[in-house]
Amino acid sequence: MALQKIDTYPFSVAPFDDDFTGHLSWGVLGKHILSCAERHAGARQFDSMQRNGHQYLWVLSRMIIEMEQWPYLDEEYSIATWIRRYYYYFTDRCFDVMNAQQQVIGRVFTIWAMIDGTTREPQMLQELFGKTFDPYIDLERPYSAPSFSRIKQQSEQPIATREPHYSDIDQNGHVNSIRYIEYLLDLFPKERFAAQQVSRMEITYNCETYADEMLSFYIDPLSANDYHVTIRKNVGSEQHPKGQVVCHSALTFSNRTS
Repeated sequence: MALQKIDTYPFSVAPFDDDFTGHLSWGVLGKHILSCAERHAGARQFDSMQRNGHQYLWVLSRMIIEMEQWPYLDEEYSIATWIRRYYYYFTDRCFDVMNAQQQVIGRVFTIWAMIDGTTREPQMLQELFGKTFDPYIDLERPYSAPSFSRIKQQSEQPIATREPHYSDIDQNGHVNSIRYIEYLLDLFPKERFAAQQVSRMEITYNCETYADEMLSFYIDPLSANDYHVTIRKNVGSEQHPKGQVVCHSALTFSNRTS
């Protein structure tokens, strides 16, 4: 029996899945997004694999999360995911976050690449898997892919530094993609999140960070509620005096609706 193109996974906001406001936390939502992507790909035999002594891994390249509402403690919600397209080294994967009434309260757009775990080089997807993604591409579900911002760092002095350690590192050996989201949110005071929420977050991942590599954070305010953030590593080292760009991000705050 052929698999359907879209899978939907149910969740609920369990105790300690929430932040101090009682809403689902960004970190937990991010982990569920990654989990849904892995489960959907695995069911169709497009998951990470070993071949000829090489480990091939999916890595997140870009992501935009737009949330209108956030589920509250004990509320049920679900995440639907599907592949929008694939091209050479990359695939576009979409997600709808829905409340208990199956109303869409958030949308996520992601771009993924599969890399060789040893060389860290991206792989041609169809050549690697030896088959096409076409049976699982869904172009019928309404979705307007958002455009990515042109983010250019203007600030010269970091607002904070942070050194990743054991709890930041995932099975791929580098800082987990979702940990960067938590890093970004920690740059803003707790009091702000009592009245506002981040309604849109955009991240472009440029390179990996490993344990004990110092990160520096640069904020460029665009307006009262819009910010660009750049994360660099190894700033001031002999090889990288200006640092390597780990990721660029754009954040938009809005007033809480619930």
